[in-house]
Amino acid sequence: MQSRKILVVDDEVMVADVSRMTLASDGHQVFCAYSGEMAVEQAMASRFDLAIIDAMLPGMGGIETFEALRLSCPRIKGILVSGDLTVDIAIEAMDKGFSSVLAKPVQSEKLMRIVQECLAEATLREENVCLKNKVMKMQTLFEQYMAPEVAAILLQKQDGKLESDKEVQEITVMFVDIRNFTFLVQHLPLQESRAFLTEFFDMVADIVSSWQGILDKFIGDAALIIFGAPVAQETPNLSAVSAAIEIQKGFDKLRDQWALKSELFVQIGLGIGVSRGEMYLGNVGSGRRLDYTVVGADVNIAQRLASETVAGQILITESVYCDVADKVSVHEKKTRFLRGLEKDFQLYSIVP
Repeated sequence: MQSRKILVVDDEVMVADVSRMTLASDGHQVFCAYSGEMAVEQAMASRFDLAIIDAMLPGMGGIETFEALRLSCPRIKGILVSGDLTVDIAIEAMDKGFSSVLAKPVQSEKLMRIVQECLAEATLREENVCLKNKVMKMQTLFEQYMAPEVAAILLQKQDGKLESDKEVQEITVMFVDIRNFTFLVQHLPLQESRAFLTEFFDMVADIVSSWQGILDKFIGDAALIIFGAPVAQETPNLSAVSAAIEIQKGFDKLRDQWALKSELFVQIGLGIGVSRGEMYLGNVGSGRRLDYTVVGADVNIAQRLASETVAGQILITESVYCDVADKVSVHEKKTRFLRGLEKDFQLYSIVP
């Protein structure tokens, strides 16, 4: 067992010394105090893992001493020793945070067994705290590279693999693309371009989260967002369109703010495409590098829609329009051929 620092508090010097020698033989660092006041003074100078305290100390009593010790050592464990141990004393001790009680005279074997149990509990608690901190650090790190919801699911998986119970399903996808950003990058210092993108993506992430969407990935100056998986939603299409409208308005405001710094920002705009269909959701990649993402025709359709828009436009497909027709204002309806796809699509345009 790991060596621990133990404080024995007893006004009987011989009793305290016997306890010290017994526990020191087990490899622990043991210190003695002969009053509550002396124990508190020692605890202020050094951190102890365990205190073994006589209940009937002169002046500051045993329970009062333990309460004072915990002010300096909040995680200290306690064992109350009493020459007149009753059920009431034991209950009060447990209520005050003691881990165990012992009756005097204390037998060495019993003392060592109780101490080992208390310290084993303390070790387990410390390991749990350490593990919890590691998980929190891992989750914080993961959330910098993937959606928080996906990170949480991944950390819950004992085998470290992330697969959906229903890998092929109906999902709504949104593709957000800054139009003419290549022009901007060519004429602005890279630090300014990066600063603008950071503000833009922060805004997108906040809006997407508010509508329970999942920010799948950033692709240059674009973003892929999914609604309805892996966290189910009742109205993924409406959530996606509502988020798209907010993002478009937020982009216009952000662009106007940056245009005060440079007129070049007047040249850029935002295009958004939203589609819904059956697609694969899960791990894609190699044995070395995996990406949890969506794959399907409608992912490509949403991307094509975003690239086909004029600045400030939101294009949605028939599969999305059916669920939002009575909730949003549609300004345009037309059939259009999308580059790289084999058929025409019925598209609807929404202008916030």
